[in-house]
Amino acid sequence: MNLEVQCRFGLYIPKGMVNEMSDRLYVGIDLGTYQSTISSSAGASHTIETIVGRPKDPVARNFLGRDVLFGNDALKNKLACNLYRPMAAGVAQDDEANLAAAKAFVSHLLETVDPEEYDEVFGVICSPSHVSFTDKSNLVATLRGQVNAIMVVTEPFATAYGIEEIAGSIVVDIGAGTTDIARIHGTFPSDEDQITIQEAGDWLDLALMELVEKKYTGAQVTKDMVRRWKEASSYVGKDVREVMVELSVEGKKQVVDIGDLIVEACESIIPLVANAIKKIVATADPEYQPVLRNNIILSGGGSLIEGIADAIANDIADIGDVTVTCVEDPIEKVATGAMALAQDMPDEQYTAIN
Repeated sequence: MNLEVQCRFGLYIPKGMVNEMSDRLYVGIDLGTYQSTISSSAGASHTIETIVGRPKDPVARNFLGRDVLFGNDALKNKLACNLYRPMAAGVAQDDEANLAAAKAFVSHLLETVDPEEYDEVFGVICSPSHVSFTDKSNLVATLRGQVNAIMVVTEPFATAYGIEEIAGSIVVDIGAGTTDIARIHGTFPSDEDQITIQEAGDWLDLALMELVEKKYTGAQVTKDMVRRWKEASSYVGKDVREVMVELSVEGKKQVVDIGDLIVEACESIIPLVANAIKKIVATADPEYQPVLRNNIILSGGGSLIEGIADAIANDIADIGDVTVTCVEDPIEKVATGAMALAQDMPDEQYTAIN
């Protein structure tokens, strides 16, 4: 056989099929509570903050010059917009305004990879490990009419597939809305293989906000401010660092040190994630538990907290020898893994949603 292309995992595409398949675009989509990423088989990848802005009134519409704004553009003009974060806990919120915002956002995200240049688009979209039928239906609805066929998989599995760690691992995706933990053992994980907890990035932001407001009475703090501080300086460990930030306290500028508060907030999530990992290990086949314990992989934005892998390893050391690592480029890994899976799956694995 005259072979042209070698695919992932050693599969080959006959030369005559190459042109035929080039008329199809595969995309992997990670719709996150805070930010979303799309990766395409054409090599494009984009990350946009999951926020939609609509002008508040005709004056704002004329000022902005458009009916809808996305991502940083919406945030920069937030005083003139009604803002929507339509993906609460990684799924589309079940009300008309947010569903419309989610569909508009997904359309904008897809436009970044030029789908109009292809005859058809097949997509893998990622969700938290445990979502209801309604939540999954809402996810599919955001893509209806925008792609030809879709498959929904969980975020930890997409990550594992993308980094080729499906033989035996525990993937912990610490996102903004949820933390999802899954046993991966060479097949799609079942419900019993997965745990979702609500303590994640947004929960951590609120914990840090409460600590700041408690220590600095009268401080005016927003979620976006706290998130920026966390993303710039988050860490866990015994050595408290100086982290200077600017606060407005009753309208007066103050520069204060919140290093001790950042480490306190970040460390508060460690035992919660650790306990979920212990449950996943404890309910696995006992002969398989050593393999899983020694291949625990952290992903998602929360894995960027400096020192988190060592902190979690120390917290679960009582279950035996453990190895905990963080993926590289965790913000993109779910989408790139989903895109790789999209290319490898047979057509019958998809659901047509034209």
